[in-house]
Amino acid sequence: MSEKKLRICITSNDIAKIECCSIRSASQKMQDIRVFSNKTDKRFKVTFTDYASYSGISIDELEPFRNAS
Repeated sequence: MSEKKLRICITSNDIAKIECCSIRSASQKMQDIRVFSNKTDKRFKVTFTDYASYSGISIDELEPFRNAS
């Protein structure tokens, strides 16, 4: 039986799919999440957990978007 592999980092494309918005709006939200999570330095990655705490969506509801392809 194979294990499900879940991604850790979120991208602007993921945010656009989750919130049904444009890539530009998703990029702006990504910047807002970076400030909210105190990860303004480019070397820090934004995780699904960061997004969940920013948006108020539970991490379990984000699981379909976390599946590694």
